Amino acid sequence: MDFTFALLDTITKSFSEEQKIASGGYGDIYRAVHNGEEIAVKRLHHFQGLDDQQFQNEFRNLSKVSHKNVIRLIGYCYESRSKYMKHNGELVFAKMMERLLCFEYMQGGSLEKYIADEPCRLDWPTCYKIIQGICDGLNHLHNAQEKAIFHLDLKPSNILLGKNMTPKISGFDLSVDSTEGMDPIAMRRGTLEYMPPEYIDSGIISNKFDVFSLGSIIIRMMDGHGGPYRYSEMSPNQFIEYVSENWKKRLEKLSEHSSYEMDILQVQACVEIAFRCLEADRNKRPSIEEIICELGLRQ
Repeated sequence: MDFTFALLDTITKSFSEEQKIASGGYGDIYRAVHNGEEIAVKRLHHFQGLDDQQFQNEFRNLSKVSHKNVIRLIGYCYESRSKYMKHNGELVFAKMMERLLCFEYMQGGSLEKYIADEPCRLDWPTCYKIIQGICDGLNHLHNAQEKAIFHLDLKPSNILLGKNMTPKISGFDLSVDSTEGMDPIAMRRGTLEYMPPEYIDSGIISNKFDVFSLGSIIIRMMDGHGGPYRYSEMSPNQFIEYVSENWKKRLEKLSEHSSYEMDILQVQACVEIAFRCLEADRNKRPSIEEIICELGLRQ
């Protein structure tokens, strides 16, 4: 749907602070209501030359996708307007390009706020459901499109949660399809913690980029902020045992928890998968199809 800037200005109360729900490197996000439906309006910052590329990446790639674990694009606004601005002490008319994207509103907010503490505030069945959902969405991006879509900025703040904690992948600013080269302007943009070494060192992108990011997310979910540090300081077996023991203690407190044994197996399986996703050699990382298969066998 093609929205006018005037309409979006009205339903966000002139992009007021009270309507703002998030701020990011590329834009601010506002809550609004349109035709009785809650929506999220993302207004991109006015970065010379950069915001247009981010807008096109997100719009182009999301307009191709329809999946329960990928954020739904509702509409856009791409509109030039004139505005009085001061220049050299005088008021002049300046042309401004407004770029906005509208999405379904996710009541649960981002995954980041649930795993910011140690330990994370989510119970294991919810964690496992979120991990599965992220994998399902990523599998759709990599394998259900005519040209695979690489997200390139998968991280907890870009995983949004609905009322029933269903996860949806968002934040497609840096996404590219598998036939595209990397834009030099966008090189090395993103979040270092979730970038694979081949990208940091040489700018190489492939389907294994997102797999590495997925591994980092799982480690964070299962072991909080200290997870990446402990992961780097321990052997795989030590870390798996450490995380498994912590979750065992949490699960044992639930006296009527009937699926204890299954949950522990799932915990161990997810930590093992995360380790393989974080292999320095991208060729040793599993594909998302392999991960989906493994998670399916352990449901």
